[in-house]
Amino acid sequence: MIIKYPGSDGRITDRIYDMTDTSVIFEIMGEVSLADISCLYREVIMIDILSGFIMIGGAAYFGIDTFNRLINHDDPVVLSETLIISSGMVVLGAALIPFRYRKIQTGGNWQMRTIDLNAF
Repeated sequence: MIIKYPGSDGRITDRIYDMTDTSVIFEIMGEVSLADISCLYREVIMIDILSGFIMIGGAAYFGIDTFNRLINHDDPVVLSETLIISSGMVVLGAALIPFRYRKIQTGGNWQMRTIDLNAF
C-alpha cells in the first residue's frame, strides 16, 4: 500500500500488518491512525500493462523490420519511417508511466474505514 503521511516527506510504501477500527499497523512504520493518512495511491494495472506492451512492441517492430531488411540485403537497413514509428511507440509507453498511480485524497468526500470480514 502506498500512502502519504503528514509527518513524512513524499510517498511511503509499506505492507499492512494488522488493522483495527481506527488505525492501520504497518510493518515498518508501525501504528498509524486512519485520520492521519492524507492520501492513498491506487495502482492502475491496465496502464502499467499497456505501457509495457507498447514499449516492447516498439522495440520489437524496430528489431524485426531491421533484421528483415538486413537478411534481404535491402539498402538502407534502417528506414527513417521505422525509426520514427518505433521510437514514437517507446516514447508513448514511457509517457504513460506517470499515470500508473491514481491519487485518492482522504478527508472531504473520501473517508477511510475498515470492514470486519470476520462477521460474515
